[in-house]
Amino acid sequence: MATAAPDGAGVRPVGTAERIDVLDILRGVAIYGILLYNVDAFAGYEFLTGAQQAALPFSAADPAADFLLEFLVAGKFYSLFSFLFGVGFFVFMQRAAARGADPVRLFKRRLVGLTLIALAHTLLIWMGDILLTYAVLGFALIPFVRRDDRTVRRWALIWLAAPIPLYLVLLGLARLATPPPPGADDSLPPILMKAIDGFARGNYLDIVRGNALFTAAGVVRRLVLMFFPRVLGMFLLGFYAARLNVFATLDEHRTLVRNTFALGLAIGLPLAFAGAVLGDSTAPRFPTVIGLFYMIAETIGTPALSLAYAAGICLLFQRAPRAMRAFAPVGRMALSNYLLHSVAGVLIFYGIGFGLWGRVSLTVLLAGATVFFGLQMMLSRWWLSVAAFGPAEWVWRMFTYKRRFRLFRVHETLGI
Repeated sequence: MATAAPDGAGVRPVGTAERIDVLDILRGVAIYGILLYNVDAFAGYEFLTGAQQAALPFSAADPAADFLLEFLVAGKFYSLFSFLFGVGFFVFMQRAAARGADPVRLFKRRLVGLTLIALAHTLLIWMGDILLTYAVLGFALIPFVRRDDRTVRRWALIWLAAPIPLYLVLLGLARLATPPPPGADDSLPPILMKAIDGFARGNYLDIVRGNALFTAAGVVRRLVLMFFPRVLGMFLLGFYAARLNVFATLDEHRTLVRNTFALGLAIGLPLAFAGAVLGDSTAPRFPTVIGLFYMIAETIGTPALSLAYAAGICLLFQRAPRAMRAFAPVGRMALSNYLLHSVAGVLIFYGIGFGLWGRVSLTVLLAGATVFFGLQMMLSRWWLSVAAFGPAEWVWRMFTYKRRFRLFRVHETLGI
């Protein structure tokens, strides 16, 4: 019997030949969806009033674009990425154990590394980070390593459904409180408005201060919107799907994939549409009955549509594998590409860069994001032709395994 290597010594990360193509494709598509949703925050469009948005060039189609984003994109790709995080957890644990390492210890170190990357990202680059949530909630996966499939599935559904009863409790408590008067000011607090001004016109220190404030406010907002139970539920659902070996044996699970696609669309599309009509402003600071309807639509519709997207991409991969593999390089270096979004967003839109904050309409932003993602596809493909990992993945792996890995494949090509 092989003995566990201490803390990953002698263990290497997943090689190219061992990767499951469809998982990289799914990650690549998810990165594109996340960029589409984040671009209005990068550009400051999210913080403009309706009149300011309408005054921007080429803004006539913005209301329709905003509705489609809320309907088809908002939350869906973060949910998909959460699902893939759970899949990755299973793959990581399985392969680490097969190579003689202590998988739990190694995974904890991996999460610590992700925490450090997330803190650097959210404080030093951009305030809309999601990595810290994944890193912290990732520890909650560890107790499920030795639990049976039925338990994992049950807890996945419990956490996914949790926002509804929690909101009902808040709604009951709200009956005992005095609601705010109609038309009460729901704008951002002055301290956050000052931070926004720092993003638009301040120096780098102003940005760091604003990032810290928005990071703290973001934790509170995600608690109010009950975001964390949904993420953990999708983690567990991805872990369960990986246990079933769905992605490595798609042909054997064709019926499951097709049924997931059909059922996900049948449930997810109408509920996501209803959620978009109600708008996230109805999941507010003070619970209401309308807010409850919104919470139900989001809690059920978002994961259902996310799973439909995942299943649909798997079906497309089976029909047109060559075309779908164009997304794989982005997915193989998903962390680097996610961080690149933030770096580019700050340089293009913030005051320390080109200063386009609040000057670009949503329609133009979405078109620009699509062009930028196309460039990322080409850049990622080129980078992985000469390197084994994305740059951020390389640093993360060295921290996880406490080893130095060679980054570039052909040193003589690069003259080093």
